[in-house]
Amino acid sequence: MRARDLLWWMVAVLLVAAALRLIAFGEVPPGLYHDEAYHGLDSLDVLRGHFSLYFPANNGREPLFIYLIALTVGLLGRSPFALRLVAFFTGLLTVAATGAMGRALFSRRVGLLAAAVLAVTLWHVHLSRVGFRAVLLPLFIALTVWQGALGVRGVEETRRQGDKETRRKRRWWRHWIAAGIFYGLSFYTYTAARFTPVALAAFGLYVLVTQPAIRNSQFAIRDSLWRGVGLAAFAALVTVAPLAIYTMGYPDVVLGRLGQVSVFNPTIHGGDPWGTLGAHTLRTLGMFFVRGDRIWRHNVPWRPVFDPVLGGAFVLGLLVALYRARRGAAAGFVLVWTAVMVLPTLLAEDAPHFLRSVGVLPVVAFLPALGLDWLADRVRFPTPPHSHTPTPSARGWVRLALVAFPILFSLGSTAWAYFGAYASDPMTGYWFERGTVALAGRINGFLGVGWDGERMVRGGPADRRACLDPGLWEEWPQVRFLVAAPEAVTVGLEAPVGGRSSRPYQGPVAVFVWPYGDWQRAWALLPAPAEVTVEEGPLSQGDRDPEPYTTYLAFFADSPAPSLPAMARFSGGVELLGVEVTPANEYASPLTGGEVVGIRVRLRWRATTPLAEDYVAFLHYLRDGERIAQADSRPAGGHYPTVLWLPGDIVNDDHYITGVGVPLPGRDALRLGLWQPESDAVLYLLDEAENPAGDWIVVPANGN
Repeated sequence: MRARDLLWWMVAVLLVAAALRLIAFGEVPPGLYHDEAYHGLDSLDVLRGHFSLYFPANNGREPLFIYLIALTVGLLGRSPFALRLVAFFTGLLTVAATGAMGRALFSRRVGLLAAAVLAVTLWHVHLSRVGFRAVLLPLFIALTVWQGALGVRGVEETRRQGDKETRRKRRWWRHWIAAGIFYGLSFYTYTAARFTPVALAAFGLYVLVTQPAIRNSQFAIRDSLWRGVGLAAFAALVTVAPLAIYTMGYPDVVLGRLGQVSVFNPTIHGGDPWGTLGAHTLRTLGMFFVRGDRIWRHNVPWRPVFDPVLGGAFVLGLLVALYRARRGAAAGFVLVWTAVMVLPTLLAEDAPHFLRSVGVLPVVAFLPALGLDWLADRVRFPTPPHSHTPTPSARGWVRLALVAFPILFSLGSTAWAYFGAYASDPMTGYWFERGTVALAGRINGFLGVGWDGERMVRGGPADRRACLDPGLWEEWPQVRFLVAAPEAVTVGLEAPVGGRSSRPYQGPVAVFVWPYGDWQRAWALLPAPAEVTVEEGPLSQGDRDPEPYTTYLAFFADSPAPSLPAMARFSGGVELLGVEVTPANEYASPLTGGEVVGIRVRLRWRATTPLAEDYVAFLHYLRDGERIAQADSRPAGGHYPTVLWLPGDIVNDDHYITGVGVPLPGRDALRLGLWQPESDAVLYLLDEAENPAGDWIVVPANGN
């Protein structure tokens, strides 16, 4: 393959890789897991000038990813997009570095194929879209091996050129230094880097045992190789020294996590360490083309690393590498590295675990690449008698089709699996704690500053105040990271002296509470009178929760607008100010082509006198005069009962009706009123003379 052809094909591969990693970026996967949020919190500390070699929170984390996040968060603000942007660029650079590594180890074509395999492999696509620091390790592995391979080639080339080529020799020594620096930096990326010395030692032993050409080479060549390796080792030691010194000073901080997840921990192996180890070994071996990681945060559950087509190329490439390993160190390196770098998941809980085994990337991409390269070399054309040999261009097109089909199949498989069911499945949002992210966005949207769940907003009213249940703030790092104006947030629900009438906050107030605690404390923080809207947050579900739960409950209160005309008056001092009917997007089903199958009806009530009893709002949906659906509930879902209404309070009361589709003008209507379930009493509709005029009011379903 010519260098110019390689360049254009590599550009095409990078464009495909960028598209897979950038489409719906920041939205798929939805939410932001708390591990990602802790990276964001530490990046905020960095922006405040607090620098560290190791960040001990959340079981401890290496620093490089956090410092890179500080750059994007500092430039773009607090949002999932800004936090994850580093992963996108890292993933794209890793694809390019894989191509360069393959060219140095094998050939231009193998490097290009490995880059293409990595570009379309769902594991790495997903890793490039989330804010896990593990994404950095494959990049530095690729850079280290690339520069190390160039250093080896440089030694061989300078010997062929002669000792007088000192300038060329010095240039190759730079590759050894770069390899050492990149390798040293890899320890600042992710915990699995601690297994790389084992992989390098195993590879060194493999070379000494199986590569007689190196053992029997001239002394000068061996001496140059050892000097190069020594130079790389020295550069690596200097680079990693600050972190090593920190580790010696705080071993429990840096090394404590290993014992927690080890397969030899009794809480994990359950009294059968060797049986557990054997089961983990089988699961790890099968992760490449049988069954992969089950955790939704790491993978489309159970999907293996390679789809069936690339899985076949992987098996073929494995056989090719085994055959070549006796003659070529490059193939042996791929085998040794892959075998050793799966140990972090094999020796820990939840095998196979795609984050702990991330050290096999991008090297494992060379196994399908070697298989496809072998197939391309075997392209033959039968030549009939008395005919010319097929042109090289014809062979090239056949080879292209042969290697392109598995890549294109994997591209389609990845896009279908990732942006289809995985992106839309509620479980994906649960595993990425989407509900807590929605809470932070709702707080920012109310305050008018920061990321509101869709975009960055600025310039909100300065007199707004958000009050949070302490648990929502302290237990969910996503909220602490994403809320852009923490100075406008009060953590705590302490009742003001003097009650509601004291109006502890002068502007609009939002109170966010845990729905399963003493959420009634929010009532005391609302101004009097107030226009009150109660909102239930989205559902969440933790890894071990049997059922989804409501993430938060929010009370929004503001001073009511004066002198609003009443649409209808009821006995007992209740007025209906209006009816708003809107499509309920959460009821738009993809199975019906996005057709709206539900509506939200907002009833706006106003109290003119206190009510002594707790009433229920009944809402009947009529079509041609016949009731086809109904939605009865206490106002505001029972979270702001009528016995709390003070004179002047306006209550926005939302009801959701399913199964009615889009309202039909002239045919659909709403029948509504208030009644007391225990006594079966109703609040009568009053006419202009304040006389009873019925038990309900009927309005068009369009709300007019």
